Amino acid sequence: MGETEEANSRRADIAMRNRRRTLESRERKLTMAVFGLMAYSAFANVVSGAMLLTTSSLDAGLGLILGALYSLGAYRIWFKDDIRWWPVAVPAGISVAVLILAWLGGVQHPIPLLLNTVLLVLVPIRRRAVAAVPNISFKADGSAAA
Repeated sequence: MGETEEANSRRADIAMRNRRRTLESRERKLTMAVFGLMAYSAFANVVSGAMLLTTSSLDAGLGLILGALYSLGAYRIWFKDDIRWWPVAVPAGISVAVLILAWLGGVQHPIPLLLNTVLLVLVPIRRRAVAAVPNISFKADGSAAA
């Protein structure tokens, strides 16, 4: 291989690594955003469910169940790196439905509605970001696996 071919090969490798780093950074930012919103929602629902135990068992049960679903979703996203739709969309969809029903009943909570809508929008965006990252694993000897 000539010097120019070798230089071009190195440039192509550097460009591929830079592109991969950029895509991984984007995927990591989206994962952090989804995880942060899920963890916040899990904490808020568990705390509100615990506080409502003495006044309304139905509201407390809903809060604790939603908190458990959000916790499961946060766990699946952070530790299992799950890109499936259901760990995020199920609790967010239930919350959006309940918040819309409450809104129609005269109780407005715009911030939780906005946060859960953002979660629902981030699901397909994160999935595309994960799919865009090339799946290249490196073995111990340094050769790339096909």
